Amino acid sequence: MNKNKFLCYLFVILTSIVGIGSIFLLISYSIEILGAVEDFIKLNDLSKLSSCGATIPPQLSAIASDSKVIGIFVLYGLPVLLIAVSSLMFFAGFYFHKAKLEEEQKNREEIEREIVIKAAERVSKGKTMEEEEENTEEEEMETRKKRK
Repeated sequence: MNKNKFLCYLFVILTSIVGIGSIFLLISYSIEILGAVEDFIKLNDLSKLSSCGATIPPQLSAIASDSKVIGIFVLYGLPVLLIAVSSLMFFAGFYFHKAKLEEEQKNREEIEREIVIKAAERVSKGKTMEEEEENTEEEEMETRKKRK
């Protein structure tokens, strides 16, 4: 595998890891919030809530203290995360395109080498291009007649 393809795949894998990690954190925090709300509702029935004797679970106070951190993440972390993912995908595309161009260049060089080899063989045999085309046309006609 060539170096540019390897770098392309590396950046795609890194982007996938960042995306999966972000989704995991988002889901785990959402589950924690829903668990705190569920515990709050389980511990307090409507009669307690109406008499203002609610007991607050420890997760709810943790969420209240984490709200400042979440606000900072939304303001600064999310744009940085999006820029990081964008740059990783840019580099992945850049190296993918570079690898593709290198492969095309190799194929082009192989074709040119084959053309040069065939031309050298023709010159060594003393045939011109027209003579060889006539010979190939005659051979094709003979094979068609044989098939019929």
